[in-house]
Amino acid sequence: MPLPCGRPSSRRSLLLLAALAAAAAGSSVARAQPRGGGPQPRGGGPQFQKLAAEDGTGTIDAIGPGIIRLRLKGGEFWNVMPAPNAQIEVVGTATREMLQAGQFVVCSLEIDALGKVSAPVTQITFPGGGMPGVVAGGLGIADPAARRSAGRRPAGTYLVSGPIKLVTDGMITVQAGKDRFEIEVPAETELLVRMANCGLATPGDQVEVEGLYVRKGELQATSLLIKLANPVSPPAKKGIPRRPVKPAETPGE
Repeated sequence: MPLPCGRPSSRRSLLLLAALAAAAAGSSVARAQPRGGGPQPRGGGPQFQKLAAEDGTGTIDAIGPGIIRLRLKGGEFWNVMPAPNAQIEVVGTATREMLQAGQFVVCSLEIDALGKVSAPVTQITFPGGGMPGVVAGGLGIADPAARRSAGRRPAGTYLVSGPIKLVTDGMITVQAGKDRFEIEVPAETELLVRMANCGLATPGDQVEVEGLYVRKGELQATSLLIKLANPVSPPAKKGIPRRPVKPAETPGE
């Protein structure tokens, strides 16, 4: 059975968690040692080893509340406990059902001199939250420190981020701070997920992991990338059936 992350069920697991947490907090000995071993710490403590990137590829075998069990290179099973400062990224695609009120989105838009969206959006990303606003130029996720454009703007390409306020056939309305944008979402628009939420993962998803361990099979991950095999859909509300956004109708149809 996999170990629950952060909730050890035995004295041995408590000692392991304490030792691994100390290593992740900045142990120069752990960082300096080569793959497969290294010098013994003072006082006869545990010998930390690093799981190299080339050995950390595989799939998720099981996942639950606080539990991640991976099947890595060579068929080995590893119970993974993310480090407090672990870099976690979950990437994949989303269904059109994700286009619903309350979902935070980021997208690159063509905006005219009047502040209106002048072309259909080609890509929408669901980051799981963020800072609403409008940033000049670029694609992808805006840096929180990026300079945001307010008031009247020249026509051009802007990165818009904010929650969806309204959904109609083939259109969404996004509230980006004080600005509100009506955005056409054609059927071919690419819908992407880029979050740090391991709860989206399911068995069979591809993984890339790095971290430290004292013994094989129990790893504290410092870096974890999960590639979702299936598109993400929101949970269905009780008594309310899911209703995907319909693509905009082509004039003349």
